[in-house]
Amino acid sequence: MPVRGSCFGAGMGRLAGHPLWMWVVMLSALLMGNASACPALCTCSGTTVDCHGLGLRTMPRNIPRNTERLELNGNNLTRITKSDFAGLKYIRVLQLMENQIAVIERGAFDDMKELERLRLNRNQLQQLPELLFQKNPALSRLDLSENFIQSIPRKAFRGATDIKNLQLDKNHISCIEDGAFRALRGLEVLTLNNNNISSIPVSSFNHMPKLRTFRLHSNNLNCDCHLAWLAQWLRQRPTIGLFTQCTSPAELRGLNVAEVQKHEFSCSGHQDSSSLQPCSVGGGSLSRHVHLQQQHCGLQREGSHRHPSKSA
Repeated sequence: MPVRGSCFGAGMGRLAGHPLWMWVVMLSALLMGNASACPALCTCSGTTVDCHGLGLRTMPRNIPRNTERLELNGNNLTRITKSDFAGLKYIRVLQLMENQIAVIERGAFDDMKELERLRLNRNQLQQLPELLFQKNPALSRLDLSENFIQSIPRKAFRGATDIKNLQLDKNHISCIEDGAFRALRGLEVLTLNNNNISSIPVSSFNHMPKLRTFRLHSNNLNCDCHLAWLAQWLRQRPTIGLFTQCTSPAELRGLNVAEVQKHEFSCSGHQDSSSLQPCSVGGGSLSRHVHLQQQHCGLQREGSHRHPSKSA
């Protein structure tokens, strides 16, 4: 037991005997070593690595392990693999917007336990793997807008319980599984506008007491018996969800959902508010990857709107 202590003391004694210039040389060598670890073409400053706008098609190598902010926006990345960010456990801000990303492997962000902000907007994502963010408990802002996402699976945000700002606008979403947002109890901002949503599972937003910004306008809302709950929910929150309008049936088209009376939300035949699920995903859980050939929601509408653009 005392051996370790005596060796440590002797080692410190030897180091203390070095002149000041040797300490300077050792520190300079350490700093140069950190600088040499900066990926080719990128710029490194402190704990920030800036690789944006370089036309990269593959993930850069030699990203320093102590990186806290990583900017990869404005490149030509098409795929994010599980190994791309392995070992980068101090990342707090990850910028991946304005790429061509169509595939994200489940587990790609698992090492980023400190991740707080993730931007994936303006990519080619069509679906989200379940449990993609399960190892990101600190994630507070997630931007998935302006992709081609068609469905939100039940476990899409499982584990990321600290999300406060979630942007899903300007996608092709027509399907939201029951419970998809259930874990997001601290959510303050939710944007679902400019999608193909026709119906939403009952009480999908009831567990969000802090919600202050909510956008659902510019969708294909079918105001039948399955959506009656939403009118009451909106009436109780008159400052959010403005311009949320019915698209069908014809007699309700263009009316604000909050203004439609309960008896007007009707279903034909033997349907009632509990007999029809607004969204189902066949074949069990979603695939491990996000890609253009994955399953689509059963209620996806034909002729979905073109990918919208957003000014810089």
